[in-house]
This record gives sequence, C-alpha cells and structure tokens, in this order.
Amino acid sequence: MQQNCFYIGSIFKLHGYKGNLIIYNENDFSFNYNEIKYLFIKIDNILVPFFLERISPNKTKNILIKIEDIDSEKKAKKLLNNDVFFPNKYQPKNIETEEKNNELINFTVTDKNFGILGKISKIDSQTSQKLIYVSNNKHEFCFPYNNHFIKLIEQQKKNIIVEIPKEIIELN
Repeated sequence: MQQNCFYIGSIFKLHGYKGNLIIYNENDFSFNYNEIKYLFIKIDNILVPFFLERISPNKTKNILIKIEDIDSEKKAKKLLNNDVFFPNKYQPKNIETEEKNNELINFTVTDKNFGILGKISKIDSQTSQKLIYVSNNKHEFCFPYNNHFIKLIEQQKKNIIVEIPKEIIELN
C-alpha cells in the first residue's frame, strides 16, 4: 500500500475546535488542492484512508485540512503527530524538489508554444516564490518555479519543457 503513496509530513497541530488540522508539508510540495479528495494517515503502522471536506495551503509549508467525520477537538487530537501520505496520483509532477538549484543552471528552456526561450542563468530562492531566470541573446526574464509552468524536466537532455504565457516572457 505504501508504494502507492508518498510522504507529505505529519499532523502537528489543531486549528480551532471543530476538527481542523494542520499538516507540516515537510518538502514544501506544491499541489493542485482542488484535485485532492482523500489522504492516508499512518495509525499504528497502517495507512488509513480519510476523505477530505476541505484542503488548502495555510502559511509556508503548512496545509490546512478538514476530514469528514472529524468534527471535534477530541477526535482531531487522536490524529496529532501521525504521518500523512497522499496517493501517488496527487504527486507534484516533473519537479524534483530535492534537486539542487545549481544542477538546473544552463539547462535549455523550451516552451511548448514558442520553442527555445534560452538557458537558465540563475534560480532565486530568496523570494517568497522560487524564481527561474532565463537568458538568451535578446533579453532575460523570470518565471515561478512551479508545476503550473514547468511541464517536464529532462535531466539527460539538460532541457526543461515549460508552458509560459507570452506576457510573462515579455514582462522583463
């Protein structure tokens, strides 16, 4: 069962008194929260499925969840400090969070609609959202390092396939 899931983090605190919980998103994964309908919580070494009423980001590295039928502080406290797993189908695609920024420097950036845009000149992690800077002979531009724009990282070819709106490319 565990091979069909991936580790997110653990439930580390309650949020209010109606059963809301906060998960520490250990690897700061980025998700499409509208897709996520259920998750697994490791209880007594067994992954137990729970359906969600709500899920949303809550501060940096925190995910706020409301689980069906967990409607009190007492019920929610029983889930504290347990590990949380999402099914593989919710895994962020094509972005390996453990990759070092420097490994992507000089990768070619190819847009699905506009072709080769240039090469990655730097990745800025100092901002609230990690930014990828792309340079070519004409100009430099940047875009957020996330699944919305990055469609595929081809390690062997040192190429990143993206889909970026023209306005962002021309912004800088």
